[in-house]
Amino acid sequence: MEVVVTCEFRFYRTPDQKVWTSSAFLYHFWQRYLATFKKVIVVARIQDVDAPQQSWHLSSGLDVTFVGLPYYVGFAGLLRNFRKIRKTINAVVTPQRAVIYRVPSQSAMLASFGIAAKQGFALEVVGDPLDVFNTGITNGPLDKILGWVSYTGLRYMARNALAACYVTKEYLQRRYPVSNCALSVGCSDIELPAASYVTQARGFNTPGKQLVFVGSFSQMYKGPDLLIHAISYLKKQGQAYNVTMLGGGIFLQEMQALAKKLECSELIHFAGEVEHADVIQYLDNADAFVMPSRTEGLPRALIEAMARGLPCIASNVGGIPELLDNATVVENNNWSQLAQKIHGLLSSPESMSQASMRNLEYAKLYELELLAKKRGDFYQSYFDLKSKYS
Repeated sequence: MEVVVTCEFRFYRTPDQKVWTSSAFLYHFWQRYLATFKKVIVVARIQDVDAPQQSWHLSSGLDVTFVGLPYYVGFAGLLRNFRKIRKTINAVVTPQRAVIYRVPSQSAMLASFGIAAKQGFALEVVGDPLDVFNTGITNGPLDKILGWVSYTGLRYMARNALAACYVTKEYLQRRYPVSNCALSVGCSDIELPAASYVTQARGFNTPGKQLVFVGSFSQMYKGPDLLIHAISYLKKQGQAYNVTMLGGGIFLQEMQALAKKLECSELIHFAGEVEHADVIQYLDNADAFVMPSRTEGLPRALIEAMARGLPCIASNVGGIPELLDNATVVENNNWSQLAQKIHGLLSSPESMSQASMRNLEYAKLYELELLAKKRGDFYQSYFDLKSKYS
């Protein structure tokens, strides 16, 4: 049986019909489906280009093909391409194929109200659209409307799904429950290879001073501004902490200007875009990891930091409270509490050592082989349900 997988990521296609990615969803990602299904058909936004950039990686390959949606950007682009999106998805979804919607996804939601809704689909719930729009991505009253529509749409999809795999243990399941007769599984989308883990927890004998932040500056979801405000506040209290911020995007210069305005730019190093292989070195050189996100599913960067034995501080959004204890979780959008938590943790070598030990042990729950088996079992169970449904 073939499987159709929808994805909100944007890809690039060269004249030879190869499909490329600038970061996530490399070819090996789709192989997780090929262990159960004979072919993967990815439905996503694709932009045609003359040639790939040197940093791009192949996403298409043997038994992995793509069906392109219009390369729209933003809500206005979605509306302009509404009919074509539905037509394209409905054409590729057939009774003989399994269908897995990776959600939240505006295009998948459009399809779920059409012919595709009758084909016995499954969901992979990797985030919460209500939280996303509550962060104010359009900075206007449209947020509340889009948030409600996305929330209602995903709840509808969950109620009508044959099966759903959530990246959280409880959070997303409570907000977007499936029907009583459907299959529901909690399994992170993150798989860390053995090389991602340190062999033993860190032991701290002196207070920490070096923080690291990992996140895109393309949106303000990760809360870099909150961290900058916290560092400025701590400086004024006579408590200087150095931060290395990894990531690039359109808001990078704005954050650099904010650090200068708040008179703490000498404490913050903006490293820009960093290859994923080099991120580990930055983690290993830090005393703690900070993630003041405004919205999350289950963040890979946080789990990777935990696997390096780093003490971590993060906001109480999405599945983060399932990863950290209360002592290291911060209220969303509360930079003053963030400052207090940073100083409280890093001023105590004993607390840092305990956090390192706890985080490393907890991160082992996300080891590649363990989750690969759990996810593979989900795909096989859905395959069996779909076979009976058809």
